[in-house]
Amino acid sequence: MSAQSRADQLQQNAEAEEDEAKRSGLALGRRRRFSEFDCPICSANNPHDAFGNGDDVLCAYCGLSFVAIVDEEAKLRLREA
Repeated sequence: MSAQSRADQLQQNAEAEEDEAKRSGLALGRRRRFSEFDCPICSANNPHDAFGNGDDVLCAYCGLSFVAIVDEEAKLRLREA
């Protein structure tokens, strides 16, 4: 493989990874929004209006309230309110 084709392949791979991060929301970091969550207490899946870092969410099944915490890697954690 020539140096030019190798560089082209690396560029294509980097662009594909960037596109995937944009599609999945990972590129947004703490600004990522979610439309559902799994309750950490009862494991029920809860569809929800768009919510993000610092927002309060309520489990429709067990009734507990949580604060959404989104880290720099766009991962959601729920802390009991």
